[in-house]
Amino acid sequence: MRDLAEGGVYEYKIEPVGVIPKEYSDIPGPKELPFIGNAWRFAPIIGQYKIHELDKVMWSLKKEYGKIVKVGGLIGHPDLLFVFDGDDIKKVFKREEGMPHRPSMPSLHYYKQHLQKDFFSGNEGVIGVHGPKWDAFRKQVQQILLPPATAKKYIEPLDIIATDFLTRMETMLDDKNELPEQFLSEIYKWALESVARVSLNTRLGCLEPNLPENSESQRIINSINTFFWNVAEVELKFPVWRVYKNRAFKKYIGALEDFRTLCLKYINQSMDQMKDKNYDNIKEEDISIVERILIKTGNPKLAAVLALDLLLVGVDTTSIAAASTIYQLSRNPEKQEKLFRELQNILPKRNSKVDNNVQENMPYLKACIKETLRMYPVIIGNGRSLQSDTILAGYKVPKGTHVIFPHLVVSNSEEYIEEPNKFMPERWLKSGQSGGCPAHQNKIHPFISLPFGYGRRSCLGRRFAETELNILLAKIFRKYEVGYHYGSLTYKITPTFVPEQPLKFRLTERSC
Repeated sequence: MRDLAEGGVYEYKIEPVGVIPKEYSDIPGPKELPFIGNAWRFAPIIGQYKIHELDKVMWSLKKEYGKIVKVGGLIGHPDLLFVFDGDDIKKVFKREEGMPHRPSMPSLHYYKQHLQKDFFSGNEGVIGVHGPKWDAFRKQVQQILLPPATAKKYIEPLDIIATDFLTRMETMLDDKNELPEQFLSEIYKWALESVARVSLNTRLGCLEPNLPENSESQRIINSINTFFWNVAEVELKFPVWRVYKNRAFKKYIGALEDFRTLCLKYINQSMDQMKDKNYDNIKEEDISIVERILIKTGNPKLAAVLALDLLLVGVDTTSIAAASTIYQLSRNPEKQEKLFRELQNILPKRNSKVDNNVQENMPYLKACIKETLRMYPVIIGNGRSLQSDTILAGYKVPKGTHVIFPHLVVSNSEEYIEEPNKFMPERWLKSGQSGGCPAHQNKIHPFISLPFGYGRRSCLGRRFAETELNILLAKIFRKYEVGYHYGSLTYKITPTFVPEQPLKFRLTERSC
């Protein structure tokens, strides 16, 4: 059988008919000990697997056990089944598409379903929610968020935000023309400002210089930092918050409450402003997302929950994607020069605006982003909790098993990508595009790199995230030559895949 990927055509195998599947218990994996199973392997101090080093764990499991690995005997948790085969990943995604169940963040589920049950009841959102509640919410918002035309109407305001961020970058340069050590936190402010403009129809003012500590803008910046600093403690380590609400958990919940309050405030402001508007003479494409949702549903809570979910998944993911792409291009000057030539053709001046026409004509930039997210996916794996029995890699796999797709490992494996450690955006260019690389296209399996997920559980904000990235990166690399002179970056799980070292990029303004 053949499947058409965005980067080319890939042939995938069909399981032979008549082969008797092996038992689930025969799947290879770490041996379970009596009474404690494999839970001890993730325990502090004595455990061989460190949850904050899950990337290394995934690589070691594949190396030791092969394409399918079972980690069972996890006390209070279903078995984890790691699948390193592109065809089996495809099979599960396709099979579970009707009502996909993705293992959720337990702490976020607890916040929505227990701590703020009254607020979220009937408006559960799409993050940390599954089944009919998730389905009902998504159906109400996807027709507004997913059409390409919706994201296009935000190109101009997002270009303004990116321009403001470049101005801020210039004020941060030191005497070496290098950005400060905390530059990733500054990128968070750009992403927060961008997401709020889309989801709340407002500017928060996060990019203003010298914000007063007690200003709303600074408070929400502090909250976003608090959230991301504590999410690893709450989600990755032993969940002590289930029995004792420790300091990290309280800070984490406090940040969530700040976001919820912020979203409600601006949604209510939109409702007040809508009272004086006559929508009969306004084209639908000129109505903001917030207004369209309120017109369609009349439900301010639904609009607020959607904005909250977009904030939770749209700030760190987009920020890290931007940072990693800047890093990759800074370390590959010949690729950066090729990108500059593309941008020079569509952006005549260093400060030219990015419009829809520009966005439609930057294939190499988009390929650079795709290649970066293949090498350093922001989320290193995806998964499904099986809703029915199935057969994977010739083994019977029962309903309820948590199947993990380690995209970081699979998309960096030589069996799928030639020279996977090389940054080669040309892999993703289609035949006929300048600089395309047909020899590589045939080896790109369509299910090994899915930075925005797949199918009905794919990211609702994908088009906005791509637009934000395209605009910011186009403006940076059109105006500057970017260098990085501090060796290779290493990454850690937080639970997103984040650079560990300071991002002290050096900016040299282009002469033309």
